[in-house]
Amino acid sequence: MTSIGVLKLTIIASLCVFVKGRYSHVSCQVVENKWCTVQRLQITDRTNVRSLVFPDDRYEKIRIGQYYSFINTDSIIVIFSGELFYRMRRVRYLHMNGVRMVGLDMPDTIIELDVSDNWLSRVYIDPEKRYNLRKLIMRNNLLTNIAGFKYLIKLEELNLSENMLHTVNFVVFSFIPYIRLIDLARNRILFTSGGQSVISLDFLETLNMAENKLTTLDIGVWIFPSLLTLNLTGNPIGLLSLSNHYSFSRLTNILL
Repeated sequence: MTSIGVLKLTIIASLCVFVKGRYSHVSCQVVENKWCTVQRLQITDRTNVRSLVFPDDRYEKIRIGQYYSFINTDSIIVIFSGELFYRMRRVRYLHMNGVRMVGLDMPDTIIELDVSDNWLSRVYIDPEKRYNLRKLIMRNNLLTNIAGFKYLIKLEELNLSENMLHTVNFVVFSFIPYIRLIDLARNRILFTSGGQSVISLDFLETLNMAENKLTTLDIGVWIFPSLLTLNLTGNPIGLLSLSNHYSFSRLTNILL
């Protein structure tokens, strides 16, 4: 009996060591205003993300990166993959600023996503998924194309300032009927296009295209009846005609 008891204890101890070694628990370094802040997280293209366990059972809001002036707390997430998001699938608000990210698989159940100050040039948006994203901040990245953003049909706020966009087809936004804010400032936009279609955005209130390289603006096919602010400062635009008052019936703030 004694030997059998020792054997059972040995097996149990071995299993505990195995489980502990197999999974890596990611913990909150700081919890403030219901935000769980994760620091010192290192995920490269060789990291086995299946071993990671995030504290998403208790927190819907997670921030990863340098949010406090602590020493040696930088995080790296080179690729934010669908497999990695599966590890934190209960999170609804996710901020990952300054983590050297170059690729992103857009998470479908997130409501607010902030991936500013990274090196993003590849964003994969699955046309078969139904995205719940309402607010997307991708300021200061390396994006050159936003054609796939048309599948983010519930989006209300979009910040793509300080990227590398050269042209923007406003037809993309016609698939996002509830968009209220579009920020395209400080890109390299030479012109906007809309084809022959009328671009009607009933809820758009703010359009910021400041500090680009626009010389003309094709607004003949725009119908933005709720637009309040149009910011075009820092562009070499020679003439802007807003003769169609019906298309911009509430526009009161034009910055040139």
